[in-house]
Amino acid sequence: MKIIKDTDLETVEQHLIHLGSGNHRDNMMRLGRFDLHCIVEFAEEDFFRLVFLQNDEVLKIAPRGSERTLRAVAQRAILLGDARLSANWDLGDNLRRMRESLARDDGLKQPLVVCEARDGEQQFGPFYLQDGSHRALAYATLILMNEAHYLPLSAFCSLSSWMQNRLPRT
Repeated sequence: MKIIKDTDLETVEQHLIHLGSGNHRDNMMRLGRFDLHCIVEFAEEDFFRLVFLQNDEVLKIAPRGSERTLRAVAQRAILLGDARLSANWDLGDNLRRMRESLARDDGLKQPLVVCEARDGEQQFGPFYLQDGSHRALAYATLILMNEAHYLPLSAFCSLSSWMQNRLPRT
């Protein structure tokens, strides 16, 4: 992962508002804990190491106590197939929408939102996927199923100065 440019929390918030994120208050509370905000670009290995969310709706793909990297969660999703985990988590519908988006050549044009993993989640990886979980999971799943090839992705990223000093810049 490398830093493309610096930004600010207000810009990240405007991006989330534009996307219509359903958990805006939670997102802003978490992202607001960090001093620094930037835009990053992921290498494929960084993308697959993102820490995926865990809640009751996704326990079949992100079970408590199990690895929660995007790669591990996508591998579990492949085994479940087109399962509907909840009203908000329909794996088959997510894949269909991502296939359509990739066919239009706009796969993940809207940046994801990530932040430094904290509060116990750092055991799974250094960065947590704060917003864009549906899109990221669908894209990761299609890559692992050899239906798509990874293309570098950008994301808004909130992090500490300690972490920022460890990332390369373009």
